[in-house]
Amino acid sequence: MNGQERRSCTKDLLTDSYYCFSYRAKKDDITGTFLCGTYAANHFLELIHHPKLTLFDPLASETVGMGTSSTNGNTVFNETWHPAAKQLFNAIILLIICWGIVPGNVLQEIKRDLEINKSREPLPRQIKAINTIISRDKRGRTLQHMLDELRNHNKELRSFCFDLLNEALFKNKIENSFFG
Repeated sequence: MNGQERRSCTKDLLTDSYYCFSYRAKKDDITGTFLCGTYAANHFLELIHHPKLTLFDPLASETVGMGTSSTNGNTVFNETWHPAAKQLFNAIILLIICWGIVPGNVLQEIKRDLEINKSREPLPRQIKAINTIISRDKRGRTLQHMLDELRNHNKELRSFCFDLLNEALFKNKIENSFFG
C-alpha cells in the first residue's frame, strides 16, 4: 500500500505482495508470526509440500464462485464463505494492514478459526473481540475511518461492507467500532 513500508523476516523491503506466516514451537509452545516475500514464501511452501496460499488484495475486486484461477502467478481459491465470516475475516486483515502490524495471538486465533470454519457464522464472542481490538486504536478511529485515511494514498482501495457485523453488535447491545 502506498505510504506504508513492510520488511520481511530477512529485513528486506517488501515492495509488492507478501505472506504473513504464524508458527508454534513443538516443545516450548512458543508462538509468533513473520512476514515473507512472495518468492521466499512460495519456495518455503514448496519445501513443505504445501499448496500456494490465497492472497488478500484490498485493491482488486473479489472473485465470486467456486474454482481455481491464477492472478499474477498466485493461485486463488474461490471458496464459499458465510457472509458474516467473510466480513469479519476482511476486518481482521484490514486492521493488520491499517495498523501495519503482524497479528497477535487473538487476531491469529480468530483468523485461523474463520479460515477453518468459513461456511459457519462467526461466534458473537469473535465479533465482539475484533470490535474491542478496533476500539483500542491509538487515535480513536473506527475501522471505516482507518480505511478512509488509507484511501487518501490508495484511491483504488475497494469498498468493504460490515453490515452483518454491525447487526450482530447492535443485537447484542455492544458499541460498534466497525463504523463510527
